[in-house]
Amino acid sequence: MDAGAGPAARRRYLGKRLRALRGERSSAEVMAQARISQPTLSRIEGGRGTIVPRNVASLLRIYGVPDAEADRLMDLAVSSEERGWWESYSDIIGKGFEIYASLEPDAAEIWMYQAEFVPGLFQTADVLAALHLALRPELAQEEIDRLIELRMERQSVVRARVTAVVNEAVLHRPIGSPEVWRAQLTRLRAEAERGQVRVLPFSAGAHPAMAGAFSMLKFDDFEDTEDMDLVYVATERGSMYFEKPGDLIRYGQVFTRVRDMALSPEESADLLTTLGRE
Repeated sequence: MDAGAGPAARRRYLGKRLRALRGERSSAEVMAQARISQPTLSRIEGGRGTIVPRNVASLLRIYGVPDAEADRLMDLAVSSEERGWWESYSDIIGKGFEIYASLEPDAAEIWMYQAEFVPGLFQTADVLAALHLALRPELAQEEIDRLIELRMERQSVVRARVTAVVNEAVLHRPIGSPEVWRAQLTRLRAEAERGQVRVLPFSAGAHPAMAGAFSMLKFDDFEDTEDMDLVYVATERGSMYFEKPGDLIRYGQVFTRVRDMALSPEESADLLTTLGRE
């Protein structure tokens, strides 16, 4: 796997590899031999939370893993304990979104569809401030400033190829002052010129993504690329993650179809230029 991967991605890869190495052994058999509980084994194999290296060492011994691979997996177990970029914002970041934020920097490609918001990776600080005032008016200015800082750092750590399809309705609902919104449209136009933003026009009519926004992370740099794909859906009350093959195939089909219905990046940039002049 990519040596530059973050701790969350390392835990996910390590967990999936250990599950593969367990093979046909029952979880009860492994728990008894390693002297660990069911929640601990599930947490390790699911790549969730802290992974204790000595537990990994026990599993590798039970599975009879050759020294070379065992050493590599132990290095992953140790390095997975490092702090992620988001952890300094743990007081303000939602628990559900924390998982996504930890994985996003390690994605090789990101696909997203947005129906109501400017994609977070492309929001300006001023638009984000105006959004927080509308969505959560009870927040103090200090909290809003921290959330903006979190978003700006998130934008800075993402290295992926991004393809964002944005519903045209987003572009016709100005956020903030006219000057703030024009600056946001200018940012989106620049991203369209880079091939990262495509507008789904009103003229497209009914489309397969009408159920709502979603994001897909594709980890092409991992050895087991199919297993590392992930769908993320944000809701008012939390976050949902889909990793089953059927879900990945379905969301992939939805995104591909809606992308094909969208304007080209060049056409999208032209539309954004026109709207920015109004």
